[in-house]
Amino acid sequence: MSIDNEFKHNKAYLMRYRKIHTKIDRLKDKLNRLNERYDLKGVSYSSEPSSSVKKTLDDVLAQKEYLENKLDEMISESIDIRNEITEKLLDLDNQLEATVLDFYFLEQYSLNDIADELSYSDRQIERLYIDGIMSVECR
Repeated sequence: MSIDNEFKHNKAYLMRYRKIHTKIDRLKDKLNRLNERYDLKGVSYSSEPSSSVKKTLDDVLAQKEYLENKLDEMISESIDIRNEITEKLLDLDNQLEATVLDFYFLEQYSLNDIADELSYSDRQIERLYIDGIMSVECR
Protein backbone atom coordinates (compact mmCIF):
# COMPACT_ATOMS: atom_id res chain seq x y z
CA MET A 1 0.00 0.00 0.00
CA SER A 2 1.42 3.40 -0.93
CA ILE A 3 2.04 5.99 1.76
CA ASP A 4 -0.82 8.14 0.49
CA ASN A 5 -3.24 5.20 0.49
CA GLU A 6 -2.06 4.10 3.94
CA PHE A 7 -2.64 7.63 5.28
CA LYS A 8 -6.15 7.71 3.79
CA HIS A 9 -6.95 4.23 5.10
CA ASN A 10 -5.73 5.04 8.64
CA LYS A 11 -7.53 8.38 8.68
CA ALA A 12 -10.80 6.76 7.51
CA TYR A 13 -10.39 4.16 10.26
CA LEU A 14 -9.96 6.86 12.91
CA MET A 15 -12.77 9.04 11.48
CA ARG A 16 -15.36 6.33 12.15
CA TYR A 17 -16.02 7.67 15.66
CA ARG A 18 -16.49 11.27 14.51
CA LYS A 19 -18.86 10.14 11.75
CA ILE A 20 -21.04 8.00 13.98
CA HIS A 21 -21.07 10.70 16.64
CA THR A 22 -22.36 13.20 14.05
CA LYS A 23 -25.17 10.78 13.18
CA ILE A 24 -25.99 10.33 16.87
CA ASP A 25 -26.19 14.09 17.39
CA ARG A 26 -28.52 14.41 14.38
CA LEU A 27 -30.83 11.68 15.70
CA LYS A 28 -30.83 13.24 19.18
CA ASP A 29 -31.84 16.58 17.65
CA LYS A 30 -34.58 14.89 15.64
CA LEU A 31 -35.88 13.11 18.75
CA ASN A 32 -35.85 16.38 20.71
CA ARG A 33 -37.79 18.14 17.93
CA LEU A 34 -40.28 15.29 17.88
CA ASN A 35 -40.72 15.49 21.65
CA GLU A 36 -41.17 19.26 21.55
CA ARG A 37 -43.54 19.25 18.58
CA TYR A 38 -45.83 16.55 19.91
CA ASP A 39 -45.67 17.38 23.58
CA LEU A 40 -49.11 16.35 24.77
CA LYS A 41 -50.71 19.35 26.43
CA GLY A 42 -54.31 18.26 26.29
CA VAL A 43 -57.08 18.05 23.77
CA SER A 44 -57.98 21.13 21.80
CA TYR A 45 -61.67 21.58 21.18
CA SER A 46 -61.19 24.50 18.86
CA SER A 47 -63.60 24.82 15.96
CA GLU A 48 -60.71 26.07 13.83
CA PRO A 49 -59.72 23.79 10.96
CA SER A 50 -56.57 21.77 11.46
CA SER A 51 -53.90 20.91 8.93
CA SER A 52 -54.77 18.52 6.14
CA VAL A 53 -52.18 15.94 7.22
CA LYS A 54 -52.92 14.41 10.59
CA LYS A 55 -50.41 12.40 12.51
CA THR A 56 -51.93 9.99 14.90
CA LEU A 57 -50.47 9.47 18.32
CA ASP A 58 -49.55 5.93 17.23
CA ASP A 59 -47.49 7.34 14.34
CA VAL A 60 -45.63 9.71 16.66
CA LEU A 61 -45.00 7.02 19.28
CA ALA A 62 -43.78 4.57 16.62
CA GLN A 63 -41.40 7.18 15.21
CA LYS A 64 -40.16 8.04 18.71
CA GLU A 65 -39.60 4.36 19.56
CA TYR A 66 -37.71 3.83 16.29
CA LEU A 67 -35.45 6.82 16.95
CA GLU A 68 -34.77 5.74 20.53
CA ASN A 69 -33.90 2.19 19.44
CA LYS A 70 -31.68 3.45 16.62
CA LEU A 71 -29.94 5.82 19.03
CA ASP A 72 -29.29 2.97 21.48
CA GLU A 73 -27.78 0.86 18.67
CA MET A 74 -25.59 3.68 17.43
CA ILE A 75 -24.43 4.66 20.91
CA SER A 76 -23.45 1.07 21.61
CA GLU A 77 -21.56 0.92 18.30
CA SER A 78 -19.86 4.26 18.99
CA ILE A 79 -18.66 3.00 22.40
CA ASP A 80 -17.11 -0.05 20.72
CA ILE A 81 -15.44 2.13 18.08
CA ARG A 82 -14.17 4.57 20.71
CA ASN A 83 -12.70 1.75 22.81
CA GLU A 84 -11.06 0.19 19.74
CA ILE A 85 -9.48 3.51 18.72
CA THR A 86 -8.37 4.19 22.31
CA GLU A 87 -6.57 0.83 22.33
CA LYS A 88 -4.84 1.65 19.03
CA LEU A 89 -3.72 5.02 20.41
CA LEU A 90 -2.36 3.39 23.55
CA ASP A 91 -0.20 1.17 21.31
CA LEU A 92 1.54 4.18 19.74
CA ASP A 93 5.15 4.75 20.81
CA ASN A 94 4.75 8.55 20.78
CA GLN A 95 2.04 9.41 23.29
CA LEU A 96 2.06 13.07 22.22
CA GLU A 97 0.91 11.90 18.79
CA ALA A 98 -1.69 9.76 20.57
CA THR A 99 -2.86 12.78 22.56
CA VAL A 100 -3.28 14.86 19.39
CA LEU A 101 -5.22 12.06 17.68
CA ASP A 102 -7.35 11.52 20.79
CA PHE A 103 -8.26 15.22 20.92
CA TYR A 104 -9.01 15.31 17.19
CA PHE A 105 -10.83 12.05 16.54
CA LEU A 106 -12.43 11.29 19.92
CA GLU A 107 -12.90 14.68 21.57
CA GLN A 108 -13.63 16.41 18.24
CA TYR A 109 -11.28 19.34 18.74
CA SER A 110 -9.95 21.21 15.72
CA LEU A 111 -6.19 21.17 15.12
CA ASN A 112 -6.05 24.87 16.08
CA ASP A 113 -7.84 24.16 19.36
CA ILE A 114 -5.42 21.30 20.09
CA ALA A 115 -2.47 23.63 19.48
CA ASP A 116 -3.94 26.12 21.95
CA GLU A 117 -4.74 23.41 24.51
CA LEU A 118 -1.27 21.84 24.38
CA SER A 119 0.63 25.12 23.86
CA TYR A 120 2.27 24.01 20.63
CA SER A 121 2.40 25.74 17.27
CA ASP A 122 -0.22 24.88 14.66
CA ARG A 123 2.53 23.47 12.44
CA GLN A 124 3.86 21.20 15.20
CA ILE A 125 0.35 19.87 15.91
CA GLU A 126 -0.20 19.25 12.19
CA ARG A 127 3.09 17.29 12.06
CA LEU A 128 2.12 15.23 15.13
CA TYR A 129 -1.31 14.62 13.59
CA ILE A 130 0.13 13.35 10.29
CA ASP A 131 2.86 11.27 11.95
CA GLY A 132 0.33 9.84 14.39
CA ILE A 133 -2.06 8.79 11.62
CA MET A 134 0.81 7.09 9.81
CA SER A 135 1.85 5.30 13.03
CA VAL A 136 -1.56 3.83 13.86
CA GLU A 137 -1.80 0.13 13.06
CA CYS A 138 -5.23 -0.31 11.50
CA ARG A 139 -6.68 -3.65 10.53
